[in-house]
Parts: sequence; C-alpha cells; structure tokens
Amino acid sequence: MDTSIFAARRQRFMESMGKGVAVLPAAPVRVRSHDTEYEYRQNSDMLYLTGFEEPESVAVISTIHPEHRFVLFVRPRDKEKEIWNGRRAGPEGAKAVYGADEVFTID
Repeated sequence: MDTSIFAARRQRFMESMGKGVAVLPAAPVRVRSHDTEYEYRQNSDMLYLTGFEEPESVAVISTIHPEHRFVLFVRPRDKEKEIWNGRRAGPEGAKAVYGADEVFTID
C-alpha cells in the first residue's frame, strides 16, 4: 500500500488547522440482526487522512507535539477473532504500513 498520499493529505490538513490536535474516531460496527453485521465502512475523515480501515480505532493528528504528529490507537492482534473477522494490523502493522509516528492499543 502506498501511504504517501495519506501523508500528503495529513500534511495539508495540519497546515490548514494551525496549532492544535485533531481526534478522529473510527466508525462503529453496525449490527444488522442478532449475529450479522453490515459490511464495515470507515469514517470518511479517518479514511481520507490515514487510510486505516479497521473499527475500534482512533487517529490523533497534532501540530503541537514535536515528535508524535500522527498517532494511532488500534485493536491488538487476536488470532481467535481474526479467524472470524479478518486480519488486524495491530500496533506493529499500523506503524509499519500506515506510517504512524507512534501506535498504542485502544485498550
């Protein structure tokens, strides 16, 4: 995945926001019926600025922190849940693939 487009979008966003911090939560998972979920669709702002498509995550974009300008909070890897719901990036994957300065688990 080429994440340079998302890095460029974040840079333009940070230039336009001035000094501050933006917190972008992921869209929630929507349940269709008792045990069936709708196909997941990420929050448009989060997707546009990060490319990260997993639920239960938060992106923090800061122009005031000198080191951590793009931080992601993501779900940890869980082999059992990944069997049913698909592979998760986890903290290591989120940092390597999506270019976050720092990544923490959401819990």
